[in-house]
Amino acid sequence: MTFFALKEFGSVLTGREYGKTIYGTLAEKLVHPAGLDFEGVESMGSSFGDEIVIPIARDQGNKIVVRNANQVITSCLMDIAEENQISIEIELRH
Repeated sequence: MTFFALKEFGSVLTGREYGKTIYGTLAEKLVHPAGLDFEGVESMGSSFGDEIVIPIARDQGNKIVVRNANQVITSCLMDIAEENQISIEIELRH
């Protein structure tokens, strides 16, 4: 599985438009299965998460794996999962 390090896009990830832009960047190198690595990211807005998490999960049978998500990000991810009926597996911090 390929993991994308989101810290290269900032430590605070917010905004629907920024999420779309980052997804466009990731989509160019996206090979499934793919996951997201939140090491070094302090927080993420739900709009940003919607634009990245949902399309990747949809292309993988509504499943995605994330790692190194702190409690704030984990909470946001769980809301996204519930609202969009996708499965998010959260790996514990490495």
